[in-house]
Amino acid sequence: MDKALFTAINSIKADKMRQLNSVHEVSNVSTTGFKKAFQLTMETNRVDLPGSFTTRYLATPDTLGRVDLTPGVKISTDSPLDIYIEGKGVLGVFNAEGQVAFTRRGDLQVDSEGRLVNGAGKVIASDAGGEIALQPEFLYSISQEGVIYATNPEEEVAEEVEVARLMLRDASETDLEKMEDGLFKVMGQPPGDFAGTGDTVLVSNRTLEGSSVKTFDILAQMIELERSYEMKINIVKQLSDLGESSSTLMQLA
Repeated sequence: MDKALFTAINSIKADKMRQLNSVHEVSNVSTTGFKKAFQLTMETNRVDLPGSFTTRYLATPDTLGRVDLTPGVKISTDSPLDIYIEGKGVLGVFNAEGQVAFTRRGDLQVDSEGRLVNGAGKVIASDAGGEIALQPEFLYSISQEGVIYATNPEEEVAEEVEVARLMLRDASETDLEKMEDGLFKVMGQPPGDFAGTGDTVLVSNRTLEGSSVKTFDILAQMIELERSYEMKINIVKQLSDLGESSSTLMQLA
């Protein structure tokens, strides 16, 4: 009886975790480059019952923040610094602790300190290491290979000059997990750079990646979870009533 109750309550807990994640995804439906990073894994725990020879191994749900790098929709813009990262590439940035982490967000701009940052305020990492410093008065463009070119508009014959290269890595064969700040790192490792496959990651200029969340799919999932929750609550109630009936019968005996 206790095993059945544990299993039912555990399933309710898993549904609750799915529901909270669905709310999180819906709230980021318009966030540039947002990626889903949620799935349930089963962790087995040993349960020894006091005063009994019974030992049971029961499964419990746990979250795993593996990033789903399925590309989102392309959104055309007028900004020469906006980029869409093709395939399963990721862009290197610095987190609050100054460590290298990764993102798919490509709405780039030059901040008041002359650093290249994205719309979330994360400083973009250079492929050569360190930050990317740009002069606000220059005109910039980004090539398909992630090379940043600068042009001085005051020159009569303006020539493009390479000033930096974005840190782009191919994560098609690397499992990434999402951290609390929304950035990515290699699963099971501290934040930092990684080699990837070594293939060249290409970007599309004047284009952004929309959120990978599909509103209708999430809403349908939330309705299904609500129905599942009600059904399992009824199962728990029935098991509880059955347990009370069994206790009464044993007392009569």
